[in-house]
Amino acid sequence: MTGETTDPAGPTGTGRSGSGLSTRRLLAILFREEWRMHTELFGGWRFALFPFVIAALAVGGSVALVETGTAPGTVVVGLHVLAAGFGLYSGTAGFAGSDMLENVFGRLSLLLSSSTTLPLSRRRLLGVFLLKDALFYGVAFVLPMALGGAVAEGLSATTPLSLVAFWASLFLVFAVGMATTVALIAVRTRGVPPWTIGLAVGLTAVAGWALEAGAALRSVVVPIAGSALSAGGLAAATLVVAAGSLLLYDPTYGRPSRTATDRFARLSAALPVADSPLVTKSLLDLARSSGGVWKPFVSSTILLALVAALVGVVDSITGVAPAPGIFFGGVLGLSAFTTYNWLTQFDSLEAYLAYPVSIADVFRAKRTAFVLVGAPTAALPYLAAVVWFDATPLDAVVGAILLAGYALYYYGLTVFIAGFDPNEFLFDAVRFATFTVGVAVALVPTLVAGFVVVPPSLELAAVLVLGGLVMGAVGIVLSSRAGPRWDARYRTE
Repeated sequence: MTGETTDPAGPTGTGRSGSGLSTRRLLAILFREEWRMHTELFGGWRFALFPFVIAALAVGGSVALVETGTAPGTVVVGLHVLAAGFGLYSGTAGFAGSDMLENVFGRLSLLLSSSTTLPLSRRRLLGVFLLKDALFYGVAFVLPMALGGAVAEGLSATTPLSLVAFWASLFLVFAVGMATTVALIAVRTRGVPPWTIGLAVGLTAVAGWALEAGAALRSVVVPIAGSALSAGGLAAATLVVAAGSLLLYDPTYGRPSRTATDRFARLSAALPVADSPLVTKSLLDLARSSGGVWKPFVSSTILLALVAALVGVVDSITGVAPAPGIFFGGVLGLSAFTTYNWLTQFDSLEAYLAYPVSIADVFRAKRTAFVLVGAPTAALPYLAAVVWFDATPLDAVVGAILLAGYALYYYGLTVFIAGFDPNEFLFDAVRFATFTVGVAVALVPTLVAGFVVVPPSLELAAVLVLGGLVMGAVGIVLSSRAGPRWDARYRTE
């Protein structure tokens, strides 16, 4: 894919670093590979415009929030939470399986996968790859986000310096998220059960809330708000965790072999739905992939934790907390995107050409699988949120309807825009802008209502319930039209 050659000196598979390829040159090759992959997939200008889309969203959103009465500090906190969440996601890039990448890019040979055939250490390759990701996304994504923070506090002669400070703060939080994900994956390669890791993460989050460490949490979430000493300590700790994770990571780890029973026939017969064989295939593909059915739950739990942390920090700064049912119902509906992404991660439309089914049938089966997986994935974190934040009965009911309606809407919007490749439009400026506008149409008014009227009045509750039902209906229509739309596009390509 890269078109580069490396020094073959040294025995293959020994784990030696390969003295003929310096870290500087390795970084340059990886940067070029990253650019080529994205421009090949999305088109050069569509990918090149993506940072400008992020900058426009960050600046426009910050100005709109400040002008409507939101404190600049709250906007800054929100940007840092987004950067941390993006870091958690980016930390998985170095561990993506080749089968998943080939479903997106086609047949390819990545430099990261060449340690089995070239005298390059897997650990060294992984470390340089993650460094490349941190630098690449730190400039292409985090820097445009920093414009929003600089604008939120007002333009002045010191704005350029403020922009640099905001970028450094956001980049540090982004790196913390990456290091955390890499550490969890490294621990997993040492045979630690996933439930143990999940329990440790959950207990840490609960302990943080129970101790009400608002000020301490803010200094971690927003390094720019703390002292230079605390920011330096956080940076040093991040480097230690990242380096320790690379040392702990076992490059030879593989999932133990398992004997699979004939679950397909039993599950297909038990599903009282149309297209049950196609639905069963989607469910088993998810269950048999690394992480299994827990992956959607982990994604929604991370979303819950990030939003809960944001609510806690905003409350400590401004003394204003939103109606929890309305707020979490609207936001957790976004888990529809990650759930659908997991259901299509190791799948492609080409794989179904051998079967006597239409593309419309495949999309309809994916929607059924999405409902079966997505309902508990979104409902359990929502239940935890309304109980933890002590929502009123009316607020909880309204939030539940919003959650169901918005999840269907976000799903329909995703599948209509991106088809079978929801990850692709994350770096496509045109598709991402369209998706963002579609999400904002539903979510922004809901969040404003959740902050302004606490607890919700009967009139507001009725309006929001109607809005949730309408959005759900729109989502069903969009997902129904997705099959014929992508069928037509597929046949013309």
